[in-house]
Amino acid sequence: MKLGSLLSGGALLVFCLTGCVTCEGENEPCLESVIPVESLENLYGCTDTRRQLHIDLPQTYTRISTQAEFDQRVSGTCHPQIDFATYDLIIGRSVVHSGGATATYIYRRLCNPGRLELRVVFTGGITNDAPTLTYHALVPKLGHTETLRVEVEHK
Repeated sequence: MKLGSLLSGGALLVFCLTGCVTCEGENEPCLESVIPVESLENLYGCTDTRRQLHIDLPQTYTRISTQAEFDQRVSGTCHPQIDFATYDLIIGRSVVHSGGATATYIYRRLCNPGRLELRVVFTGGITNDAPTLTYHALVPKLGHTETLRVEVEHK
């Protein structure tokens, strides 16, 4: 009997010391993970949104959550009806080191400090101009209390 109590107490102590981090609003342990994103190119057939999509922003980003806000703030040759029940549009602008730069997106859940992060990585092109390009990602709809951080990197 003492051995059983000792083992149970030891297991409880190990659980308490290691802890269990949960994502906000969830009861399951938080698992850091990469989350797929979509683009206006993939879902709606837009082309070259880096140059064809326009939003009046300095070198920063914003989150657009409704079609009305998209219609009011974004212009360009491709202006689809976005499924804002499923997605939020994260859109921003950045000066890149050379023309023809391509962007890749890494969207992930971070358990500590408990937020979402979108990393935009621009890889340089072949020209020497330094244009300001628009980047965007359609991310799964964010909860009201979820926070998102966007980091832009130039390679």
